[in-house]
Amino acid sequence: MECIICDKTANATGSHVVPASLIQKCVGKHYSEESYQIDSSEATVDVYFGRDNSNNTNPEIKEHHYKADNILCQTCENKLGKLEGEFSTEFLQKFRAEKFKHNFNSYQIDSGLEILESNKLTNLKIHAYFYSIILRFCRITNAKNEHPIILTEKELNKIKSFVYGYLYEEKDYIESVSDFNLMLTFDKYSIEGSLVFAFEEYSDPYTFYFCEAIVNLFTNKDKISKDFNDCMNTIKQSKTKIIVGPSVFYQELKSKAYRASIDDINTNFIDELCELNSKSFEENYMELNMLVLKYEKEKIENPLFSALTILRKKYKS
Repeated sequence: MECIICDKTANATGSHVVPASLIQKCVGKHYSEESYQIDSSEATVDVYFGRDNSNNTNPEIKEHHYKADNILCQTCENKLGKLEGEFSTEFLQKFRAEKFKHNFNSYQIDSGLEILESNKLTNLKIHAYFYSIILRFCRITNAKNEHPIILTEKELNKIKSFVYGYLYEEKDYIESVSDFNLMLTFDKYSIEGSLVFAFEEYSDPYTFYFCEAIVNLFTNKDKISKDFNDCMNTIKQSKTKIIVGPSVFYQELKSKAYRASIDDINTNFIDELCELNSKSFEENYMELNMLVLKYEKEKIENPLFSALTILRKKYKS
């Protein structure tokens, strides 16, 4: 296989699709992960426990949800590792800490959103960090034949050219994404993450949930709402604007992803039940929701997926 950045032999193993430091709040520390991969079309969930996780009692070696072999060459892997380390050290580990406030410019814009600008990370470095994640996420998700990610091949190749140019210090590489805009959102006031998820059906903007980071990629400037003009990031500006507050803004973006994923799961699963038991959609909808409510009151872990498992078993037998 060819490296998705430089096209040389992809000989690196255990490459993170999304950096471990970025998804730690969602899945746990490296090797102690607990992650859940949802297939909304099949209404199923796959659980992964890292090798050092006490819940890992199954001798079967499972595929890591956010790692892949042979997608990068070792040189690109090393260069990305350095980039990710810098972002983790200078942003993820410091942007919530009062003692590091001098590392950032902080201000509020007219819409009431709080903005941070890093004094330690360049605009190019931050763009390279996020574009490299988008590139890996899209390429690997598509290669696994899961839900096709929404960027066009032309757009992905532009991002690839930019990431390659940044890593290998090429000339004029920034022009490849000069028409794109990024809106980046973190929650400074909570350590909870969101999901690792992307909306397949949205293209203006493309929306990615990378646990702590919610990334909106605009490839059409005409689609940018006037409300967010002051939050947009272009490749040629001097500093990157990162939205970090208020929490309610982040929570609204996060809940949008939850609602979309749960709605898809419910619809697809209820359709499956209708085929199994010949009941109406409404009857199966009521039964599923009553069981979920019951499990929630009983404080059963993952009540939705527990209900899905029970009902699927009930009507298949």
